[in-house]
Amino acid sequence: MAEQVGTCATCGAATATSRRRHARYCSNACRQRAYRQRANEPVTALDSFIGRAGELDRLAAFTDARVLTLVGPAGVGKTRLAKEFTHGEAEWVELSSVSGQVARACATALGIGEVTREPVLSTLVHALASRTMVLVLDNCEHVAAECAALLEPLLLGCPGIRVIATSREPLRVPGEVLFAVQPLPITCAVELFADRAQANQLGLKFDDEQALQTLCARLDRLPLAIELAARLVTVLPVQELLARLDDRLELLNRGNRTAAERHQSLRAAIEWSYDHLGADEQHAFRCLSLFPGGFGLDVAVAACDLPADRVLSLLSSLVAKSLLTFCGAGRFEQLESVRLYGREKLAEQSDVVLAGVARWFAQRWVRFSSTVFTTPEVVDPLITECGNLRCAVDWAARTSDLSYLKLATMLSVAWRDQGQVSQGRSLLDAAVRTAEADPAVRCLALCHLAYLAGTEDGDGMSWAEQAVALGRELGEPVLLAQALNALAGEHVRVDRNGEARKYYEEAIALLAPIADPLDLAIIEHNLAWAALRAGDAEFADGLIADVLPVYRRLASPRRLSVFLHTVGVRALQRDELAVAAESFLESLRSWHTGFWVADVLEGLALIAYRRGDPRRALRLVGAASCLREGAFAADLVWHADVIEVVRASRVALRGADMCLAEGREMTREQAVAYALADEPPELSDRERQVAALVAAGQTNVGIGEELRISQRMVETHLQRVRQKLDLTTREQIAAWAANSQEARRGPDR
Repeated sequence: MAEQVGTCATCGAATATSRRRHARYCSNACRQRAYRQRANEPVTALDSFIGRAGELDRLAAFTDARVLTLVGPAGVGKTRLAKEFTHGEAEWVELSSVSGQVARACATALGIGEVTREPVLSTLVHALASRTMVLVLDNCEHVAAECAALLEPLLLGCPGIRVIATSREPLRVPGEVLFAVQPLPITCAVELFADRAQANQLGLKFDDEQALQTLCARLDRLPLAIELAARLVTVLPVQELLARLDDRLELLNRGNRTAAERHQSLRAAIEWSYDHLGADEQHAFRCLSLFPGGFGLDVAVAACDLPADRVLSLLSSLVAKSLLTFCGAGRFEQLESVRLYGREKLAEQSDVVLAGVARWFAQRWVRFSSTVFTTPEVVDPLITECGNLRCAVDWAARTSDLSYLKLATMLSVAWRDQGQVSQGRSLLDAAVRTAEADPAVRCLALCHLAYLAGTEDGDGMSWAEQAVALGRELGEPVLLAQALNALAGEHVRVDRNGEARKYYEEAIALLAPIADPLDLAIIEHNLAWAALRAGDAEFADGLIADVLPVYRRLASPRRLSVFLHTVGVRALQRDELAVAAESFLESLRSWHTGFWVADVLEGLALIAYRRGDPRRALRLVGAASCLREGAFAADLVWHADVIEVVRASRVALRGADMCLAEGREMTREQAVAYALADEPPELSDRERQVAALVAAGQTNVGIGEELRISQRMVETHLQRVRQKLDLTTREQIAAWAANSQEARRGPDR
């Protein structure tokens, strides 16, 4: 006999308890009617859906997947995307408040009552076995294991069921398809911010598009963070919001009252993920929050102070839980908002973590200081970890740690090799003046500081002299050779090439019995450069010929690029334009991010001018001048020649200053691409003859008689000259020919 316990959710009639279940509906017809009503309900979102059209298109390819899991970090918009994707045609199970018993939560949401002495999962499978539906499991990350235990039997027993899950980590069930929900593209992020801000303040206008882009980028392009920030525009302008973003966890705390508690503030959204981590995961999460520029495995091990295999496992787990991003090439990073939360949790433990990171970097000193010249194999890893090395340097300076000068020296060299010369000089200057260090460490630091200071007309000579004095006291040949090389370089810089040669030769004598061939070849190259500057071309040619095979065999592309610049300079001095051009171009192809690129561009500018293309020459000069800003001063070897090119081109050309400006506006990449582009066509011998005769004051008739060609042919040659040289008047052709070494060869008679 059935016992009445309630009313039907569809028609209001009495429901009863049978042997199998507590019914929510009075009949199967009412149950089906309720399902059809839910399936036909439209999406009920009350605000606009922005920036996910591409994701919806890609999701369409997975409509047949039995389990489709939308994964991504807190606040990225997984739930909203799932709603838009299903168009409301799904049964929705919200799991954020569920701590276990996922099967029971699903049964309750679907109106399926429990059956006495039957597991809830079995009841669920029996009830859904013949149904066709999409089931959305929203916010699964904290019950991922329970969801996995539910889904396999459910999907096997219910062939018409498809599941869409939203989670900060994969469910790891058979047949699962993962779809990573990414932060919004920056343009869509700006559009979302503007839309939500204007909803909070009607008629609001934004004048600074760049500020909006910066704000949204700093907010990691996360929809939740952007919407929370947009609510503040009634009290804070965009620039003020930007200035306060370091306090975003306190600032962004006014979410929709109807939203889940963990979406009421940015802190709550991140805290939800953090609270569901294990103890070791939380430890790693906190320690890794110190690194704003990402990090590699070695730095992570140093920060966490755990075995490498354990740290790798923790990194994998944090990536899976969307609290860390794998960037490729062994690098990881945290979203800025997530990192700020971790820094807050780390609090006073940060010094302990930084001490471990500083120790790890300090251990790199042995390799850094073991060769005469720092190699890319040593410096490149430091460049990769520059941001984290800077954190270690700041900690060492603040705590007066004995590693301070070592760390500052390594960071300044890494910065130097990226073209950040001024920054490196300032850092190392401060460290040398204040840090206590072993004399050998100080000697090498002085060598590097001399080089950096000399590039800015600073105290390079003084620092180099101190390094030599220390090196002689220590009696270590390698250190002394490094100091002598630094001092010689300073003498070259001030055009005391005879003094420089003496120091280079002393360094070579010290290293000859102990150094590897490349170290010797580098100092011999430096000696060749000093000889060129002193006018001893024959001696320089002999050294260059000896050194070139060693560089070809042993040098890194970066080192080879520097040497090829020297080869090009010497070829240009001999007026061997083809050899010089190929040497400069190979230098750029070998390595185009070094500080010497400006010199190479100027060399190519001189070649372009001599070949009769002043516009190209001016663009290259302009690009070189821009690259020098904040880096290295112009080398005197052809400074006067470059000035003369600019002067003569201004005489010969209209728009010369425009060409210079075009060069200055080029980025480094654009300048290198322009330099490597096909050279403009050279004038033919006949065209050079015609141009030279124009410069000599000949009329077209006179030129025709001189060259025994028709006046019409003279006009044709002149037209080609104008096109190739981008000139417009006869006067410009005459001015070009008067200043062009190629034209000055004159007609062949």
